[in-house]
Amino acid sequence: MAFQPGAPRNRTPLAELPTVPGMTMEAASPEQGAATRRRALTPRVIDSPSANIPDSIMTPTLSPEEDVIRQRGRRRTTIMWSPDHNRSVFLSPMKTPTKNISSMTLRSSPRKRSLMQELSDVAVPSTSAASPSKRVLGARLSVTDSPGSSTKRVKVEESAMNRQNEAIPLETILKGYSREQLIAVIGLLVARDEQLEATVRNELPIPDIAPLEGELIKQKKNIFASVPNQKFLSRTDGHGYLRAATHLATFKQTVYGQSQNLYTSRHWDALLDYVMMAWTHVRETPVYENAKHNAVRRYCFKLLSHHASNALKHGSTALGRDRVVRFQHKLTGMASDWAEVNECGKCIEYIMKSF
Repeated sequence: MAFQPGAPRNRTPLAELPTVPGMTMEAASPEQGAATRRRALTPRVIDSPSANIPDSIMTPTLSPEEDVIRQRGRRRTTIMWSPDHNRSVFLSPMKTPTKNISSMTLRSSPRKRSLMQELSDVAVPSTSAASPSKRVLGARLSVTDSPGSSTKRVKVEESAMNRQNEAIPLETILKGYSREQLIAVIGLLVARDEQLEATVRNELPIPDIAPLEGELIKQKKNIFASVPNQKFLSRTDGHGYLRAATHLATFKQTVYGQSQNLYTSRHWDALLDYVMMAWTHVRETPVYENAKHNAVRRYCFKLLSHHASNALKHGSTALGRDRVVRFQHKLTGMASDWAEVNECGKCIEYIMKSF
């Protein structure tokens, strides 16, 4: 079909190219026809009719690496690293090479060389019954032994330090022990000898309450020091109570702990003496304008009254006539602070009749 000037070019994309007049077309195979059409559309260097192109470009050969890849075949499935997977399917022929441990130690001190020699001389037992922990323990014990000695380790006792030094007084040494340790030592000695127990009981004195009184005096001073005595500042109002509340709670806890210790140890004579001593210090605490703020004061009076009644009931005549009479003389003033303490009067009358 000849091209007509002025006619629209409505050729479809896959239509055959128009032929040029005077040009003959030889019959060619379909492959040659496709190559001809490709050269006509997009001419490249490889399609050039030049004879300078080498044959290796036209017919490339496979490299050795590509040949090995083709001979390897299809890729196998990857190994799934999980405990349930059978790892014996694809065993790797590669093995970790063993390291050659040299017996020569470079740049080591004489101490390290002697330690390495001792470790090499340790004989590991060949019995299969021994556990690994026992074998390691045996090696450690033998390492600590001196060269030439037996492998048995001598048990090292705790050094007595100054406890066996007779130049230091025993009283000085006993001050370093806690109360529980002293009780345990005395109990161990008494358990071995019954006569020693009777001797210790006869030599035991009355508990000293002077340190307890010193602690109460200290707590009482803290109560008054929390609120300074000034002209426009009262110690008994709400503000004064708030400033002294912490020290009042400490004073209350101190009275409870000291009296409870004497009560649980069954020192009735010392407990009665403590009640008469502590009652005076509780009475000297501030009396606040609000009745609710005097709860600590009332609690201490009630606690001391309860301990006085127990001391009279359990101690009875063993308290001594002088101690009971002294408490009887103070009972009237104590009743003005806490009326329930009058119940101790019946116990006093009973004890006085027994003398």
